[in-house]
Amino acid sequence: MKKLFLLTSFLLALPLLSFGQTWSIDDCVEYAIVHNPEILHRQLQYDSQKEVLSETTVSRAPIINLGVQETMHSGNTLIMYSVDENLTMSLTQVAASLEMPIITGGSIPNAKAAEEYTLKAAAENITVSKINIRIRVAAAYLQLLNCMSQEQIAREQVELCEEQLQNVSRLVAEGKRTNADLAEARSALSSAEHMYTAANGNTIIAKVDLVNLIGLDDDTGFEIDELYEKVEDTETIPLLPLLNNIENHPSVLSAKYNMTSAEYRARAARGALYPQLSLFANYNNYFYLPIGYKDFHIGSQLGSNGWGALGLKLAVPILNLGTNRQVSRARLALNDAQVTLDESRKEISKQFREAYYQTVTARERYTSAVKAESAALEAYDYQKKMYDVGRSTTYDLDQSRLKWFASSEEVVRSKYEYLLRNKILEYYSSYSEE
Repeated sequence: MKKLFLLTSFLLALPLLSFGQTWSIDDCVEYAIVHNPEILHRQLQYDSQKEVLSETTVSRAPIINLGVQETMHSGNTLIMYSVDENLTMSLTQVAASLEMPIITGGSIPNAKAAEEYTLKAAAENITVSKINIRIRVAAAYLQLLNCMSQEQIAREQVELCEEQLQNVSRLVAEGKRTNADLAEARSALSSAEHMYTAANGNTIIAKVDLVNLIGLDDDTGFEIDELYEKVEDTETIPLLPLLNNIENHPSVLSAKYNMTSAEYRARAARGALYPQLSLFANYNNYFYLPIGYKDFHIGSQLGSNGWGALGLKLAVPILNLGTNRQVSRARLALNDAQVTLDESRKEISKQFREAYYQTVTARERYTSAVKAESAALEAYDYQKKMYDVGRSTTYDLDQSRLKWFASSEEVVRSKYEYLLRNKILEYYSSYSEE
């Protein structure tokens, strides 16, 4: 009991404790899986399907009914094999009945099997939602890191422009540069500050998106960890194992279970076309209570008026157009489930292939972006040296800086794009652990 209390206290305090530390990508993912509304809806659907299965399980249990009916009579009335005129009396009838299906043409066991496979499909849908949430949280997390890195680059550009403005101001004071160069440097600083403001706004929005996605109430004190994983140190998950494991993907398994459920539902519908045998039993009794009639014993009536029955009831279907329509609909539902299964296989195969080639492309983009950034930085350093000796204009220097800035942004963008794509492949390959 004490351990349970401590565990409950820890879980309740988790949102408060979490604000005192930075969140890793795994922390965000696991928190979202517990608190995201989509997962909660899937779990409720699963619980609801369990109730449906429970209802189907007890379908063969006997149905027992007990009833009482009270009727007032007035006028000529038969009492104890004699007729009394102008007598007002009450008639109390008591009845109990039992009915239990024995042979149903396979409807009950097939219906139960159908609900069992529907429950399995609901469980796989929970896993699908968890995979989707992992991908969405990873995308939001890496987008926030991307925005934070872009903001850092923009801040460095502002500092660089401030330094350049001071340098130009000094050169103007020394008569080595004109006021036009000073105006150009001020314009460059204003543009850099504007870019930094925009980058800061993007960071705020990205943080809000991540906080809302994982299920936190607000972003007060919410901070995330930087990923120190280098692109060069990672390996792209191969495509072939993913394609070979498509049949075990939860989306495909869910479609398989739904198709099997549709097969059993079709069998259950056809069961109504076969004879139905059931056991029945009933007991009935009644007594009169005349108004104003003396020395009238209820016990003697109950002892004389009771009767019961026990038997078998056989129902042979001859013509029921509604049943035929139900069988036809069940057959169409089975065909639709088969098409859904084929579509699921193709869709998962497409997702795997797209994710893999997007990952490969993102890595190549990152490699080329690193080379472009190195070249742009080298060009900027050369342009700065030219500017310092008076052989380049402020405009040329600023254009070189902007190209370097753009290439630095592309390096960051392609880096997190690759990490995201590789993370998606990782989630796709680890769904069997759910």
